[in-house]
Amino acid sequence: MGSLNEEMADVRSDIDDVRTQLREDVPDFFEFDVTVGNISYNANSNSVSVTIEPSARARDQLSAQLGGVDVRTDGKLEFEFRLTESSSPNE
Repeated sequence: MGSLNEEMADVRSDIDDVRTQLREDVPDFFEFDVTVGNISYNANSNSVSVTIEPSARARDQLSAQLGGVDVRTDGKLEFEFRLTESSSPNE
């Protein structure tokens, strides 16, 4: 068993990997440009919250998709992803 510092470094690295993956994957959920804002880890619920905001180009993109209507994009979306543990077949 490793030291507490080593275990904390492993957890921090895993969380950084999740953040990186979310920054890459979440924008693909939308048909317009979004900016991934704050990503925070909640140890109590073992979840990661991600804030998404429409980018500066999103209004123009949405307007074009909807046939030229005016689009307002005030606000933001927040997603919460619950983390699960997976076990490998070797365990």
